[in-house]
Amino acid sequence: FSYPEFVSPNGKLSFKSWWENKGVAPIYKKFLLAIRLTNEKRTEVLITDADITGWLPGDNLYDDAVFVPSGMPAGIYQLQIGIVDSQSWKPKVNLAIEDRDNDGWYPIGKIEIK
Repeated sequence: FSYPEFVSPNGKLSFKSWWENKGVAPIYKKFLLAIRLTNEKRTEVLITDADITGWLPGDNLYDDAVFVPSGMPAGIYQLQIGIVDSQSWKPKVNLAIEDRDNDGWYPIGKIEIK
């Protein structure tokens, strides 16, 4: 998962990602791939356009961009990912990534909003 060091409010957060489906079939439910930016001041969930129902077993490359809200306060944020329910936006799928938090999000790294 690669992304820029910083992004501006109302700017595009572009990313490139590589996923490996180690199962025998794709996910059949219409879950969403989401990015969560969080710090002590604010938490924002950004939904991607990914259609993960097409991610067949094996390698899947996915590049996209999501918009950062215009009112996002400047600061350092933890960038996290999750595959979330389309109604609640809460993570519903366990991934083979370490350090899953109590809410089900997976930390990827830090990003600065400036």
